[in-house]
This record gives sequence, structure tokens and C-alpha cells, in this order.
Amino acid sequence: MRLIDIHTHHGDAADGCCILSCGNAIPDGVAHVSVGLHPWEIDEHWAGYIDAVAAIAGDARVKAIGECGIDIPKGAADVERQIPVLKRHIEISEAVKKPLILHVVKGQETVMRLRRECRPTQAWIIHGFRGKPEQLRQYIAAGFHISFGTLFNPDALRAVPLERLFIERDTDSLPLVDHYTNVAAILGLGVSELAAAIERNCATCGIGW
Repeated sequence: MRLIDIHTHHGDAADGCCILSCGNAIPDGVAHVSVGLHPWEIDEHWAGYIDAVAAIAGDARVKAIGECGIDIPKGAADVERQIPVLKRHIEISEAVKKPLILHVVKGQETVMRLRRECRPTQAWIIHGFRGKPEQLRQYIAAGFHISFGTLFNPDALRAVPLERLFIERDTDSLPLVDHYTNVAAILGLGVSELAAAIERNCATCGIGW
């Protein structure tokens, strides 16, 4: 049984897709990474950072593009600066045919509008979803996949179709098996059954493991 963490900031996680910021070099021994520019890291030099992301996006160890996205609260870059950055990530995702990992805080309408405009062929995965079932259903209807971290709304988890579900720990140090056990219990599944579904979803979305 393989347990997959679709999004982790623990750089040495053998069971996870590690986040690699701004196109930095992939550390030795790390086989699975996601690369992008987080909205909090956007500054006047963002174009150079995105060029670095594009330069390594085709590496076989890069499984996804991101995390990137829209974060509206104070502390993130101005939303009008975030939009062109996200568009560049979308272009890279489409070019290398790898899914997009999205950080979205109060930016759902913007992200959904961009999806309608760009009409992507690659999967878009909302990471660390903590919203309510109503919001989740809007994302699902629009074609998104949803990744649940260790903090989430149980009713929203129950509302997600199994074929659109991913599991992540983000920055949490909870053992991955414990997270899978918690999620499986809420869904009324065995851990092995949940693990098999997540592995299928990775394959469907083009995330090689």
C-alpha cells in the first residue's frame, strides 16, 4: 500500500510531492517536487522567478506546477499583480502537461474566471481546502480537484467525489498514515481503499509516482 502526500513543505519527504519555491535546484535524493511561485513571494522580480520555474518544469522529478494562485488578504501581493503571475503558471502547466497546484484565499471568483478564459487541459488542484460543502460543490462543478490537509470541514470532505480527491499535509508534521486514517474513517473507507483511490487520481492527472 502506497500513501501519497500531494503537497508537502517537508523537503525530505519520500512519500510526498515537495514544494520547491521559485525554481530553485532540486535537492539531491528528492524524487518528487512541485515548483512555482507562491502569491506571498511575488515581488518586482517575479518575471525572473517564473523564468526559473519554466526552466526546470520539464524535469521528470517535477510532478506538478505550483503552488501558485490568488491570495487576497493583506500580506499577499496586490491581486492585480497576482493575476499575470498565475497566468504564466497556467501557460507552463499546459506546456509541460503537468497539473496546477493552487493556493486560493478569497480568490475563488478570480480563479474560476481564469479557468473559463484559459480552458486548461491539465488538472487544477485546490490545495489545503478548508471551505464549506457549498464552495466545494462550486469547484467540483467547474472541474477542479480538491486536496485536503489536516485541517478541514468534514462535511466538505464527505461531499467530494472520490475521483476528485487528494490528500496532503502541507506544513503539518502529522504522520501521513494518521492523516489517511482520519480521512478514511470520515469517508467510511479502509485506508488501503483510500490509498488506491488517491494513487488512481494521481495517474489520471498525470502525476507520475
